[in-house]
Amino acid sequence: MNDGASYLELSRRYGFAPKPESASRLTQLVSRQDADLDEIAKVINKDPSLRARLLRVANPEAENEAEYAIETVEDALMRSGMGCVLVLAMSTPLALALTKTFQTMLSLKIAAVDPREIKPLTGEHLLCNIDFSGKVVGHVLLRMSYEAGRLIAAGILGAGVEELNDPNEIRDVAGELLNIMTGNFKSNLCDAGLECKLAPPEVRTTSDFSSVTRRAGSIERMAFTTGNIQIFVEVTANPWHDD
Repeated sequence: MNDGASYLELSRRYGFAPKPESASRLTQLVSRQDADLDEIAKVINKDPSLRARLLRVANPEAENEAEYAIETVEDALMRSGMGCVLVLAMSTPLALALTKTFQTMLSLKIAAVDPREIKPLTGEHLLCNIDFSGKVVGHVLLRMSYEAGRLIAAGILGAGVEELNDPNEIRDVAGELLNIMTGNFKSNLCDAGLECKLAPPEVRTTSDFSSVTRRAGSIERMAFTTGNIQIFVEVTANPWHDD
């Protein structure tokens, strides 16, 4: 991924939809260490999707909205801080890239869903990881079953599923999928002055489901589904670091 590529250049290259104005505005606000929480709250309250995601992040132990202890955007911001706002701003272009990739490369419509509402992965699965560093430090994790990875790789490579038996090909495609997704949010951050660098993706099979957050960082978990494919994404970020 070209480090100099802007969001607009990536949009033209991959046909991504324009960023929602709310995501652009959030990124601009969080890039300022003295950002006004009231201004941030106004942006989030105007976007039902952002509001729902923020409250979900602020109530990590709740299994549904009825169990929320924190019910307002203002209280969620006071509890979770700027790091939480940053992961919301990052996750929006990341999700756009994932859905567009499925549409253009696989002719499939993948939908974002509340991760609490679908059956979680169990046992051995594919884990794709990209670390990033700079003014923002964190990582993106993408998890899917091995069979889902095989279906995706077969579709992108134009091969029959029964013909695709090379684990390296499946891992390579999963890594490139994550490359496209993270390149999209990276350009969004860089456009707002939050320069960061992406490490090469790492892809492996594992049965470990533990999460690792950077010190003082925030985390958002997302899920996407289409047919027999389920993808789980985890974004962690800690802003205003320089490596």
